[in-house]
Amino acid sequence: MVFFVSRQLYKNRRILKFIISGGITAVVGLSLLYALTDLLGLWYLFSAVLAFIGSFFCSFFLQKLWTFGDKSQGRVYRQMSLYMLVALMNLVFNTALMYLFVDIFGIWYVLAQAIIDVVLAIGSFLIYGSVIFNQKTSSSVASEKRVLKILIATGIYPPDVGGPATLLSRLPEDLRRRDFDIKVITYSDAPSDKLEKTAGLVWRVARRQPAWLRYAKYFWRMWRLAHWADLVYATDLYSVGNFARLIKKLTGKKYILRFAGDSAWENATAKGWIEDDLVQFQAKKYSRQIEQLKSKRQKILAEADKVIAVSNFLAGIAQQIGVSSDRINVIYNAVDFFGDLPLYRAPAKPTLVFSGRLVPWKGVAMLLEVVAKIKIKQPDILLEILGDGSERASLEKLANKLGLKDNVNWHGRVSERESHQVFARSTLFVLNTNYEGLPYSVLNAMQVGVTVITTSVGGNPEVVEHGVSGWLVPYNNESAWQEAIERLLNDKALRDKLAQNAKKTLEKFKWQEMLDKTIAVIKGLCRKE
Repeated sequence: MVFFVSRQLYKNRRILKFIISGGITAVVGLSLLYALTDLLGLWYLFSAVLAFIGSFFCSFFLQKLWTFGDKSQGRVYRQMSLYMLVALMNLVFNTALMYLFVDIFGIWYVLAQAIIDVVLAIGSFLIYGSVIFNQKTSSSVASEKRVLKILIATGIYPPDVGGPATLLSRLPEDLRRRDFDIKVITYSDAPSDKLEKTAGLVWRVARRQPAWLRYAKYFWRMWRLAHWADLVYATDLYSVGNFARLIKKLTGKKYILRFAGDSAWENATAKGWIEDDLVQFQAKKYSRQIEQLKSKRQKILAEADKVIAVSNFLAGIAQQIGVSSDRINVIYNAVDFFGDLPLYRAPAKPTLVFSGRLVPWKGVAMLLEVVAKIKIKQPDILLEILGDGSERASLEKLANKLGLKDNVNWHGRVSERESHQVFARSTLFVLNTNYEGLPYSVLNAMQVGVTVITTSVGGNPEVVEHGVSGWLVPYNNESAWQEAIERLLNDKALRDKLAQNAKKTLEKFKWQEMLDKTIAVIKGLCRKE
């Protein structure tokens, strides 16, 4: 009931604003009349004229700027003249109708005035909206083409690093070039720069504050921006997607959700509550706490007007969660928009590189075990680790325990361009993951030219074809990983063949195709309104 009432108020907010503006105007007029007459001692007729002028301007600007949202300045004097004309016409009609209702039909004068006020209010509202403050008739808005307004709501945005942030470094600007009006709201460690503040293009909510305050600020700003937007495009499940869902319930505003991973599974795995893989997680029942996480993400996904899955694998997971297939569009990520890439040069010593979050399902611990065994034959082997996460401290301890202090470089979080530099001087890219929606790091490695070894889970097989464009190995199978790494380290011809074929595979992951498909989803959804 609360959501229904809220949605009706939102849909009819212009009428509500019109009534509130009228009430404010009445209070202003009466207050001026009292202040000028009783407090300043002016003649009441003179006070009435001044009060009428004050309330007229108050009414005009409230209706123009607030009720009808007309910020144009070029037609103010014409609009004001028409507004005054409507006011005078209302005065004439009010007098004539009062005479008709009271003297001719014998209606009680208070009731007659109430009826006339309603009739005149309706007439005024229609004239204001269709004639005086109708921005479509303005010469400054002469184009018939409608500009769609899209609010991108995300939890990560440049200068943050990582796949989603990288994608968002380009998407808003390219959508603007395609005649969309775009605003972005994000959590951020960096303050807005001068251009962002002036243009109002990116709204940042600081991460470094209490969680309740951070969420409250984000939702309030997202709520305000959603009123401006035709559509909300949410790139995360929690908390961004949940806010988009709540705003839809309150206002009816549609939202698209980009589905790049199951946050319920990630949270449960990171906290050590489960050991099951993503597919098993969908079917099994768990504790109340985990089931609440699953239920929350199910509602966020199922109530989205469209879900953009980044792989066919995740499209299937979305259907298992409860999203109807007609609401799902698969749009692959792209990595071909960085410009010049470093030239690949095979390193002098065997070098492996890992890039990703240091979390349990990325299997970095097993990679360290494998490197320790390979080191017996190839003591100069090097493992470059790009990324950070909850497992870093324990992984560093394990590396030291295995005697790999001089064989592992810990880079922490790095930009995409910095990762390209490391990829370009590595022998093999290794990703021993138990879960991947669509491996952005694998695409980046393939683009630079380094040969890829990863697991046959999630969206990985949609990127890597075993023995053709890379090598697929079972997750955490230590012997299989050691065999694959040693084989490829010792077979340059095979590495070169896989890397060359990988370049052809990247034809499926073009930026222009991703952009066109995203625009098609947005326009298709907006046409249904």
